[in-house]
Amino acid sequence: MAEFTRAIGSYFGPFLVAGPVAAALAIAVALSVGSVLAMVFAAFALLGFLFILLACWAALAPLEAAALAAVEARYALGCIMVSMGLGGIVLAVLAADAPMLVQSVVVMVALAALGVANGTGAGRPQVAAAQALCTSLPMAIAIIVQWEWPWGLAAGVGVLVYGMICISVARRSSATQTELLKAREHSRAERVRMDVAVAHLNQAVAILDESLRVFVINRRALDLLGIDEIDPANPPIFSELLTSAPNLARASGDRAEFLAHAALLVAARQQFNGVLRLNDDRVIDLECLPIPGAGWVSVLRDSTGERNAIAELNREMRRCPLTGLPNRRAFIEELERRVGRGEQFALLVIDLDRFKQVNDRHGHAVGDRMITRIGFRLRTADPGLFTARLASDEFAILAETADIAVAEALGWRLIETVDMPARFGEDEVQVGAAVGVVMVPADGVLAEVVLRAADLALLAAKARPGNNLCRFTPELLQHSTSAARNEARVRKTLRAGRIDVAYQPIVDVAMGRVVAVEALARWPDDGGDALAPACLVAIAEAQGLVTRLRQLVMDQAVATVAALPGEIELWVNASVLDLRSEAMADEVIAALQQAGLPPSRLAMEITETALMTDEEACRNTLGRLRTLGAGVAMDDFGAGFSSLDRLRRLPICALKISGSLLTGAAGDAVGAGVFKAAASLGRSLGLTVVAEGVESAADLALARSAGIQRLQGFALSPPVSAAQLPIAIVNAEATARAAAGQAAA
Repeated sequence: MAEFTRAIGSYFGPFLVAGPVAAALAIAVALSVGSVLAMVFAAFALLGFLFILLACWAALAPLEAAALAAVEARYALGCIMVSMGLGGIVLAVLAADAPMLVQSVVVMVALAALGVANGTGAGRPQVAAAQALCTSLPMAIAIIVQWEWPWGLAAGVGVLVYGMICISVARRSSATQTELLKAREHSRAERVRMDVAVAHLNQAVAILDESLRVFVINRRALDLLGIDEIDPANPPIFSELLTSAPNLARASGDRAEFLAHAALLVAARQQFNGVLRLNDDRVIDLECLPIPGAGWVSVLRDSTGERNAIAELNREMRRCPLTGLPNRRAFIEELERRVGRGEQFALLVIDLDRFKQVNDRHGHAVGDRMITRIGFRLRTADPGLFTARLASDEFAILAETADIAVAEALGWRLIETVDMPARFGEDEVQVGAAVGVVMVPADGVLAEVVLRAADLALLAAKARPGNNLCRFTPELLQHSTSAARNEARVRKTLRAGRIDVAYQPIVDVAMGRVVAVEALARWPDDGGDALAPACLVAIAEAQGLVTRLRQLVMDQAVATVAALPGEIELWVNASVLDLRSEAMADEVIAALQQAGLPPSRLAMEITETALMTDEEACRNTLGRLRTLGAGVAMDDFGAGFSSLDRLRRLPICALKISGSLLTGAAGDAVGAGVFKAAASLGRSLGLTVVAEGVESAADLALARSAGIQRLQGFALSPPVSAAQLPIAIVNAEATARAAAGQAAA
């Protein structure tokens, strides 16, 4: 109701003009009919009109709720008084038997006044009803009584119907006006809530209407753009706001491009965003989202800190936290950049030698300090080097040179730099280095090719003893490719269980008979180049497949030896990987039992070099084999770092002297002496001494003279297949008897 009361202030002007006219008309009518009653009602109506004018005047000023209620009461009273006065004037004029023209004019003026009163009484259905009754009821009664029948009755009923219609219209108008007012109040409240919410957002926000005019914008957005205020009565279009923003003065190019793209996306009602740079180099992310049927929401976000944090994170992701050097990711990016630009340079990959021992002996703290020290040395070794740490003990250098001699000289200087000892408190630490050198673009034009070449060169350098340097050559790649192909062939063949076994007889010198055969793995015929036995075993050991290889050999060999006549033994080579397994002994015995071969007819051969890697674990397995009845022989004695103490500790029963001691010894007094000393040592330890690698009659004679108990080699029989083994045994025994006869003669 307060809104309706405030609205009557707009009626003051029209009422002020119409008031004197209405007063003059009422007085003129009253005087023309000479009715005192009409004069009284005219005065009453004029008094009510005065109340209305005073109420309209008061409504022009801002008033509190209590004052508005008083103004509303005054206005309602004035409206009712005017209606009563108007109805009384009509009644007095018709009762005075005035001329029909005057009566008709008065009636029409009263009806018009009733319609006007109904229109100005919005939101006041009770007042409108009272006005209709006060005007139409006395008018209808007077018309029915004073006018001729039946016209008077018809006119009176019509006046009453008109009054009822006015009442109905007033009620509907009041309801409509009330709903509109509620909707407007709700809209205003929503706008206030939205303004408050947007104003208190931490994010800079602007809400735009369908025409992209700024409907609401908060203080944060204005401050971000450098704008004080906008005119709410004439809000700018958003593009104009950005164009005139003081803080975007330096971003005119970015701003123009952004607005051009935005115009296309706005036309398609699609979300759009962009990046603007402020005058102080802050970066603003601007995003506009369409509101279905209601405009757009624009969000402005200062992403400077976030972008700086991301940039710092990217830097940290490309930096080794320990040394401060670029890490592998940064190195690869730099390598790809240089390769992509076609630059000529050298890549040197450095791997530290004995660094694990530093961590084990001195602790990781000292190891970290050593890595930091080496990183600093490499970085400062030569101006213009790009130095990176690729892994825990691996570094890479990019040097701007196309001369291989310069690159290799740099590599040797880096080795010397790394090799310098460093002191940390009482600890003096020293590590070595291996360097692989690659020349770009001579050795590759793609980053991944260059890296692979560097790894191959480094592997070749590490394969050499001590500090070393190796330059990449195509032969290294060919060797690597061949090795990879052979490894795949070995894995495939072992999975399929297709290994062949060859058997070489071992002859007892005293009896002249074959007492054992050694089972040797051989590459099967798979349609390709055959792998040498040494290559097969080396690949199997490197791939962790040597146990599978030994199992395949055992499965065939036990059945073959079990089928031989007599008590011929089976000798099988074992790897240190086998001997580390606690289940190895039980597995071997199970294979013997399945073939019906007693453990006493088996001897496992193990090299002294293999024992050096994990003697304790190997000794436990060998001891269990001996306990179960199998024999143990040390193979290739004298070929490596032979240890007399190890011979004493190990549970072995036979000693196989390496063929390298026998080769050429027959014509060399020193060599013969060494060979005889090895044989004498074995006999003094109570071991069965076997000479392997017996290739000639001279070797046979030397072995017999040295007191060797058993012989093995091509002079007696080469390794043969299982089918050829019986004939090979006969031939080996014949050769041994012939040699014995010659020695006796």
